[in-house]
Amino acid sequence: MPLPDPGLDDRHFQDLVNEAKGLIPRFCPEWTDHNLSDPGVTLIELFAWMTDLMLYRVNRVPEKNYIRFMDLIGIRLQGATPARAPITFWLSAPQPGPVTIAKGAEVATVRTGDQPAITFTTDEDLIVVPPTLRLAWTSSDEQNFVDPTPKLDLTTELFDAFQRKPAAGDALYLGFAENLSQNTLSLQIDCRVEGIGVDPKDPPLAWEAWCGEGQNWVRAEVDRDGTGGLNQAGTVILHLPRGMAARAISKQRAFWVRLRVVPARPKQPIYSASPRVNTIKATTVGGTAWATHSTIIRNEVLGRSEGSPGQVFRLENQPILSRQEGEVVQTQNEVGDWIPWQEVETFANSTGDDRHYVIDSVSGEVRFAPSIRQPDGVERYYGVIPPKGKQIRMARYRSGGGVIGNVGANTLTVLKSSIPYVARVNNRVPAAGGLDQESLEAAKLRAPQALRTRGRAVTAEDYEYLAREASQTVARARCIQARSEGNTDAPPPGTVEVLIVPQAAVGGRITPQTLQPPPELIEEVKKYLDERRLLATNLVVDSPVYVGVAVEATVVIHRHASAERVQQQIVERLAKYVDPLAGGADGRGWPFGRDLYLSEVLTIMQSVSGVEFVQDATLYQVDLRSGQARAAGQKISLAQDALLFSYDHRITVKIGA
Repeated sequence: MPLPDPGLDDRHFQDLVNEAKGLIPRFCPEWTDHNLSDPGVTLIELFAWMTDLMLYRVNRVPEKNYIRFMDLIGIRLQGATPARAPITFWLSAPQPGPVTIAKGAEVATVRTGDQPAITFTTDEDLIVVPPTLRLAWTSSDEQNFVDPTPKLDLTTELFDAFQRKPAAGDALYLGFAENLSQNTLSLQIDCRVEGIGVDPKDPPLAWEAWCGEGQNWVRAEVDRDGTGGLNQAGTVILHLPRGMAARAISKQRAFWVRLRVVPARPKQPIYSASPRVNTIKATTVGGTAWATHSTIIRNEVLGRSEGSPGQVFRLENQPILSRQEGEVVQTQNEVGDWIPWQEVETFANSTGDDRHYVIDSVSGEVRFAPSIRQPDGVERYYGVIPPKGKQIRMARYRSGGGVIGNVGANTLTVLKSSIPYVARVNNRVPAAGGLDQESLEAAKLRAPQALRTRGRAVTAEDYEYLAREASQTVARARCIQARSEGNTDAPPPGTVEVLIVPQAAVGGRITPQTLQPPPELIEEVKKYLDERRLLATNLVVDSPVYVGVAVEATVVIHRHASAERVQQQIVERLAKYVDPLAGGADGRGWPFGRDLYLSEVLTIMQSVSGVEFVQDATLYQVDLRSGQARAAGQKISLAQDALLFSYDHRITVKIGA
């Protein structure tokens, strides 16, 4: 428990009144009526109230000194963090050539009478490429392939999508000539099923794309499956992941998308015979790009220079988001050209020849170099002073951020500027990660740790604290230290690995994608820690490994309990218990590397009101990339760099006798 702040005077209103009344017999013995109705008592209470106000101000002096001390050691309020969301751009019709949606495209929510539109801006260029389907192969082991590609052009020829009796691992491979990363792929498939088919709403199938950089096969999101798992002719709409890479399979290099049979869950219908495919026609109908809650302001004039050191200007829109390339202050020279300046964190290392300035992201203040008189009387300038009378402007900056940007799914539907061939936009998942700027009370909590680390990362706790300090977007951080004897999953000696978990929308749906820190956040944290680590330390900043948890159970409830309520509460409690951000026994997130036991799961289900007993329960460990699940027995074991993630829980409820 922290030590309480001392009060310079701990007397309050009633203490002052009682003290004054106690002095009445001494100084005025003839005053005997001390009731509240007496005018003298009213005057005592009036002066006691005024004195209490003065004492309140006096007692705020330690708080003011504390804040000034925080300012002295360099603690600054962290600015607002913008929410991010993937935005899908839908084409009006498939196009014969590539369609480019340039970085900076603005989309927004619908403006209402009491709610202004919330604007998001894309962070990257998006190219929607017409696909060329070159190959269609089938395989059961990813080693031996059957090539029915020639039959795709023959409407009278059909081929088996899988082996005659489909089994887990069978797959239909589609090879494309173009890189379709982040494209929305439409596959018009003419197919039919033989024998007993699968449940069209729940087929044991997974669409996947081959991605580079060690990701291997990555799940593609199915927007719509008109075939019902190849039960009938229809159209399948897929949102392909980023990072697709070419791969040579059987000496044929292509960008691969496959449809794979996954192990069926208990009681899930499976194919009795392989569905047969006649034709497959591929088109692209859109694409997805990441966007940030922000509004772009261009060429905002700050004013004219007075030619004096330490000039301060203020941007019109706050808060200011972290600057990107091209977001700089400019001054106009004699011939009318705009000269860019360089933003720095402080003027400590600036010289009189440097065009440096500092921006406060919270207040929007733009501050130019000061001058400080040295002991020998010489005036030293910590940067160039903008010439007197010259105009100053901000070439470009982004304003936004805050929890207001955590909008729900399918709410970003307004395209603010016309883009050729684009008919509509939407966000398929909620925007997440938006945080308001840090409060003063929150900053006070950081002061003791900041004083202890003094901006240097030495211990594991130092790395974890500084990783959270690097960005308000970092919710959790874990430092994995050098490998010791018997600990084979740790980094080698000389290497420090820091794992970060980003913030997610409060109350929003958490997915494995929202828990992956974006590349710019990893780079921001790495840069911050790089400046504070020990020399010769190899620093790695990465995301934890997420291990999916699925529970399949049958519970028996009391006769008068609601089956729907019990089922919902069990799923909610299981998901909350293993939540990476709010799970665990203390509610601060599932501990890194901590195993999950089946007995814990049984306890959670049994604790739900209305549950009589748990008839049976199975714990599954799920590969989040492939969706493959395997029974885990009595526990799921985690490495020290792993966290649990609630994947899918299937609870069957029976009413007891």
